[in-house]
Amino acid sequence: MNRDQKQIRTAANTVQAERTAQQKAQQFAQRTQQAAKNATKQTRKVIKVVRSVIRHFLAELRTLTAAIVAGMSAATAIIVIICLVAFIAGSAYGIFFAAEAPDENSITVQQAVEQLTGEYRDELEHISDTVPYDRQEIETNDGVYYIRWQDVLAVFSSRVSGAADGAPIAALDEARLDELREILWDMNEVSYTTREETVEVSAQNANTEASRDTASESTANDSGARSQESNEADTTTITQTVLTIHLTHKTPEEMQTAYNFTARQAEYLTLLQDPEYETLWAELLGGFAAGSSEILMPDTTHTPTGTLQWPLPIPGSITSPFGYRTDPLTGETSYHDGTDIAAPEGTPILAAADGTVTVANALDSWGGSYGYYVQIDHGSGLQTLYAHCCQVCVTQGQQVQAGQVIAYVGHTGRATGNHLHFEVRENGERVDAMRFYS
Repeated sequence: MNRDQKQIRTAANTVQAERTAQQKAQQFAQRTQQAAKNATKQTRKVIKVVRSVIRHFLAELRTLTAAIVAGMSAATAIIVIICLVAFIAGSAYGIFFAAEAPDENSITVQQAVEQLTGEYRDELEHISDTVPYDRQEIETNDGVYYIRWQDVLAVFSSRVSGAADGAPIAALDEARLDELREILWDMNEVSYTTREETVEVSAQNANTEASRDTASESTANDSGARSQESNEADTTTITQTVLTIHLTHKTPEEMQTAYNFTARQAEYLTLLQDPEYETLWAELLGGFAAGSSEILMPDTTHTPTGTLQWPLPIPGSITSPFGYRTDPLTGETSYHDGTDIAAPEGTPILAAADGTVTVANALDSWGGSYGYYVQIDHGSGLQTLYAHCCQVCVTQGQQVQAGQVIAYVGHTGRATGNHLHFEVRENGERVDAMRFYS
């Protein structure tokens, strides 16, 4: 073989090698792109969370990522983001990745919350079922009847992932569920007391209210009563055993002290309590359902005589009035501290007056027996409460106007059917809402 032939063959081999390398590169690129597409499809929700997290707590890292991604292909950029996901998932922010169970040995946050809320509800019902009483009350140390699940999860996440031997919490197994259960009960203590109470009730009012009842919706404080006739014909003396269930809630800051958090755990806890994450927490827990909140004009024959308007866009029928009355089911005199208004599930609930939302429980379906509920402060000592909702569409601190949709009728909490349990409070005292209407 002469010199020219050797040069030609060498050149041909070189071309072939280059072609083979190009083919391999193309195949690698195709596999990378396909992997990136699959990763994008599988981690779409996760990346959405990452973007939200990075926007606040990884501002510098976001800048770095942007610089890196700017010089990469789309496929490689997605791989970088997935690496960031893995990094964040191993931190306290891993709790936001527990929206889906990665394997059969894990459960989602929603499943854990549902199970533990059920255990909490069972404990309250066990007290109600085993302690003799005629009337039940619930008192709290902070005016809140529900479990602040985002606070419980923030403490849990910070405690576990921020420890010296911190572990990822993007997946909740039985061991992690036990830790979460411990924190739930440490932050939400339950106790009870009983007392005897004697009151005089107008027999005429009790009979009048009994005639108005056509059905009875069970609410947090419905109960029977033992009675004896007094010497006066127009009054009835009611002697009751009152069961008071005490709910004591502890704040994340109190738990930080109780658990002797390290500096890193404390830092995680502060970050997770940022108000920016309110919506993220709600989406994770699956309890917040934003609906329309347009201003509606109630179609009702009830005309306000005071400062409140009717809380539904339909007249509705009062199935259980406020105060003492003869229970149509038991035939005994009982006390009801709100007004129950029957309405179909999903009926919009309207703010009865302008005010500020002080409670918007859309995460704890038991809610201390109120279920999902909203409480509004109207100023001058006047508050209203709307219980047993199926959905809530306002948030704590939100300013609302009279007639604005704040929630939807349901039967969450202690309720036997769809209705609105409507309470009015003046200077902390529950009063009859009907005095504000003709």
